[in-house]
Amino acid sequence: MSKRQLAEIIDFQNIWRRAKDEPVMDIDNLSKEDADYLFDHIDCGLSPEHLHCDGEITHAQAMKKYRDYMGAIDYLKSKGFTVPDSCYEIE
Repeated sequence: MSKRQLAEIIDFQNIWRRAKDEPVMDIDNLSKEDADYLFDHIDCGLSPEHLHCDGEITHAQAMKKYRDYMGAIDYLKSKGFTVPDSCYEIE
């Protein structure tokens, strides 16, 4: 599990949230809604097309993305959050 991997995802998502004047997420104070949003984002990123950037990155780069996503998932789970039923790529 990796707090750092989740923090990187949250930092990126917060850029977009600030641009849309939405509340930002704080890794130490995540709500269930925040966690569900992050699980959905990660689930989308794990689709083969997104994971491999439509074939534009190497296999090694795709595997790094995969490990980062899985570390973030493990961290969320370690904090007591469960994967929503809407997620299909997360096992």
